[in-house]
Amino acid sequence: MKRFLRAALVLGLIGSAGGALAAYPDHPVRIILPYAAGGGADVLTRTVADALGKLWKQSVLVDNRPGAGATIGTDMVAKAPADGYTLLMTAGTMAVSPAAYPKLPYDVLKDFAPITMVAESPYVLAVNAAVPAKTVADLLKLARRQPGKLNFGSPGNGTLSHLSFELLSFRTGTRSTLVNYKGSNPALTAVMAGEVDFVLDTPAAVMPQVDAGKLRALGVTSAARSRGLPSVPTLQEEGVPDFDVTIWFGLMAPAHTSPEIVRQLHDDVAKVLAAPAMKEKLGRERLEITTMQPDEFATYLRRDVAKWGEVVKKANIKFD
Repeated sequence: MKRFLRAALVLGLIGSAGGALAAYPDHPVRIILPYAAGGGADVLTRTVADALGKLWKQSVLVDNRPGAGATIGTDMVAKAPADGYTLLMTAGTMAVSPAAYPKLPYDVLKDFAPITMVAESPYVLAVNAAVPAKTVADLLKLARRQPGKLNFGSPGNGTLSHLSFELLSFRTGTRSTLVNYKGSNPALTAVMAGEVDFVLDTPAAVMPQVDAGKLRALGVTSAARSRGLPSVPTLQEEGVPDFDVTIWFGLMAPAHTSPEIVRQLHDDVAKVLAAPAMKEKLGRERLEITTMQPDEFATYLRRDVAKWGEVVKKANIKFD
């Protein structure tokens, strides 16, 4: 009889735990976005939040917390309860932050539970239409022939575009002159005016100018061709070894969030991202849906942190 009661109690506890998990989420979920409202990251986050809310029949709130290089909002999630109700929509710049801010209030690799990558976009290497380079190989020949003569327009010191330029220089053994601007728009204006020769920027920013004949797209920085730009070769195809850079966005929870909740979040996010309407909407933003298993995403983040840390050190970049 006692043995029966113990077994019943254990089964009851298991059933109770299973029921508690099955009920997740039973109250509103908050996704903290450490960037301002209105940009591409905001559109992405609100689109995903809306879809999850419909799937769960539960409110999913987007809380924009920009500032201090995205560290304010990110730190809020690092210090939040690990219960699945406070999540972080982060971006590829998170992998740069350990090198940029040696005294971060959190550990990028230890204080978060990666759930899945959500979307990504390559940079497009684009030149002023007057630059005598039809391919990446042509541009590299020009750079080698006259070191330092070509000018690169960066949207700002320490940005992912700037770091990608430094990585390109290291991988190809070329040297061009870095010109930092205060944002993407000034850099694009400069390359269209011929003040600088080339830029690395998003398809959303570059391709309208390419279509207008003001710029020429030579290559994309991702390992595979962009689904949205299938005719533009990758830098790897053009002879740049081991070059794979994307602007990615991913969902994370605080460290120690239960594996069951992380798994449910991964599966539910993957489900809403697979909807044709989602692909169409994010495609209009020039974003490519990309999902990863939690362990794959964690490995990807570790590699990115190591890659950008090495670039920052080798290029001796000092952050403002």
